[in-house]
Amino acid sequence: MRISTNQLFDRSIQSILNNQGNLSDLQQQLASGKKLLRPSDDPVGASKVIRLTEELEQIKQFQRNNDVLTSSLEEQEAVMRNITSSVQRARQLAVQSGNGVMSAEDKAALAVEIGAIRDEVFDLMNSRDASGDYIFAGYQSKSPAFIFDPAAAGNKYQFQGDEGTNELQVSPAVRLQAADSGKTVFEDVFARFKSSITGGTAADSSLKITLQKDFDAFHKQNYDAVTPANNEFEIAVNGAGDQVTVTNTGTGANLGTFNFTSGQPFTFNGMQFTIDGGPGDTVDFELDPPEKKNLAQTLDDFFVALNDPNISQQQFQEGLNDALIGMDNGLERVGAATAGVGGRLNVAESIYESNLDLEIAHKSTRSGIEDVDYAQAVSDLSRQETALQAAQSTFSRVTGLSLFDFI
Repeated sequence: MRISTNQLFDRSIQSILNNQGNLSDLQQQLASGKKLLRPSDDPVGASKVIRLTEELEQIKQFQRNNDVLTSSLEEQEAVMRNITSSVQRARQLAVQSGNGVMSAEDKAALAVEIGAIRDEVFDLMNSRDASGDYIFAGYQSKSPAFIFDPAAAGNKYQFQGDEGTNELQVSPAVRLQAADSGKTVFEDVFARFKSSITGGTAADSSLKITLQKDFDAFHKQNYDAVTPANNEFEIAVNGAGDQVTVTNTGTGANLGTFNFTSGQPFTFNGMQFTIDGGPGDTVDFELDPPEKKNLAQTLDDFFVALNDPNISQQQFQEGLNDALIGMDNGLERVGAATAGVGGRLNVAESIYESNLDLEIAHKSTRSGIEDVDYAQAVSDLSRQETALQAAQSTFSRVTGLSLFDFI
């Protein structure tokens, strides 16, 4: 095979250029720490690196979301813990006010602290987060969750937010609620269930709820929000005057027969009736519609009762019972919300740790694909330098060959 001078030059130059290119790649790998300088170096590996990098960026965003979520939940938990502490103090004062020997001046003195607690609770219900948004206002977070309207006919402390709840993505499959709506935590709290005498033929009658738990169960089971007539009942004294029968006048259902003595109390599902009457007399009563009051309103109603010098002992006792039941119901709802926050915090922490483990695994896998092995790269660099030097030396010798060298 005959090789021309041009071929010798071309092959020698190409060999030098190839060795210089390989040497340059090795130098870039050592400088950058990456062995994949271009996708063509390892198409499959480059594809895996891109996918792993995208997943790592996604995990990083999940962790940022988790930090925001945790901060929000911790703020909400602190607010509800302070509300619980304040309302528990108010409940202690309420129990103290019911000892039966307190004068109007003593009750007015207690009212000062009750009023301060009411204002504190109202302020806490309008707490803001680090961004200045109202925590319990739902999607209306730029406006206070609750307002005070002294001219309102009913509840003066009113919720004006909505039931919206923001959620944050903390993993590919998990979204966690960042905050609860004030409507759920504070507004949807039932006040004390009540019943009222509405008429009858007996000379005199009275009703007092003595076993609130039993009456609450009866109210929940029998109250009909659709058909008001089904909430009306009749107590009828029998012909002998020694028993009474309770019936639901709306449905006609017989709810039982009980021994009766005129002027002596008897109890029916937590309600104590005292009836002065004889054979054939009746007493009509009904279940009052359930009301909802937030903690601030419950405390305000009790504050008014404490400050009323003309209130009778029986009326005050009713107000006290209303306040105790309202505070207990409110604390129960706040406690449930606090438990929910604690549960979400636990889930967020667990997911955060899982994401950290996944991040470490992804980084390790990506490193194995794209990161350079310095020991191997330095060895390859030394070998490539030797190859380049050999190519350069061979080129100078081959191109120096001439027939004149043999003359």
